[in-house]
Amino acid sequence: MGEPLPICYLDGDYLPLREARISPLDRGFLYSDGCYEVTPVYSGRPFRFAQHHDRLTRSLAEIRLGDPLTRESWRSLYRELIARNPGPRDLYVYVQVT
Repeated sequence: MGEPLPICYLDGDYLPLREARISPLDRGFLYSDGCYEVTPVYSGRPFRFAQHHDRLTRSLAEIRLGDPLTRESWRSLYRELIARNPGPRDLYVYVQVT
């Protein structure tokens, strides 16, 4: 994988990755509890978005953690992240839910 994207989405805000801070009360920090999904993006378009989202949702259900967003909200978030990050249009979107 290449370098992380310079703009991230954390707790409802888009911000520079270098400014992102996770609360010590975050569930993932306290219990090592969470799920992640990595979606490749080619020419600015997420590859097999539905399948990646379905896998994330199944993984979250297995640990009894609700999916915080609807499929369309995730799709919008991906679009916004891709748009806010300059550079190559072939990249990865790494999602972690805790």
